[in-house]
Amino acid sequence: MTFFYILIVLEWAGFLTGLFFLRKGGRSGTLIVGFLTSVVIAETAVYFARIFLHPDVLINFTNLWYNCMLPVQCTFLLLFFYRKTGLAYWKHAIQGFISMVLFITLLQFFVSDVNRFNIFNYTLEAIFISACSLHYLFELMNSEEIEEVTRDPFMYVSIGLLLFYLGTLPYNITKFYLFDTYPRLFYIYYYLFFAFNYFLYGIIIFGFLWAKKK
Repeated sequence: MTFFYILIVLEWAGFLTGLFFLRKGGRSGTLIVGFLTSVVIAETAVYFARIFLHPDVLINFTNLWYNCMLPVQCTFLLLFFYRKTGLAYWKHAIQGFISMVLFITLLQFFVSDVNRFNIFNYTLEAIFISACSLHYLFELMNSEEIEEVTRDPFMYVSIGLLLFYLGTLPYNITKFYLFDTYPRLFYIYYYLFFAFNYFLYGIIIFGFLWAKKK
């Protein structure tokens, strides 16, 4: 639980930092704050669920809760990248990404077990966000404001998201299998999962604070 406590603290620190330092960030900043808000709501709810719910009930609750909240987080991020890109074809692509995520989320409630973690949808979300992060960094490096790139807080957000989703995707799609068959390997991935989380919110906080100095 110690790793989880540290993660909760970092998530709240990232949320509060974003709330105070991105007030003048326009709609793009608002979308990042919306993402961080959904993160702290999701994880804080799971924190209290771990305290008050029976372990058998907890599994179903967390799976259902994440099946609902992860698409919300993904939508905030995709809308952020939609706002930041100046390329029409990429805007259309992001619209397609959002439609697919929401469609698969709704589909699970009608044709599948909502109490099972939707690995397929999470995989798509990770791929879409990674692609958007990489594309944003590409656009940033080729912009006329390249000299100010290190002062762009959203660059740090994109780097953190890219490494987080690429780094944790193998864990999230194989954790149940690894836990049953290769527990030692599972715990290696488990600790790496928290390390990537710490890196994500750490670099987001750094980006907010660093950009504030310009």
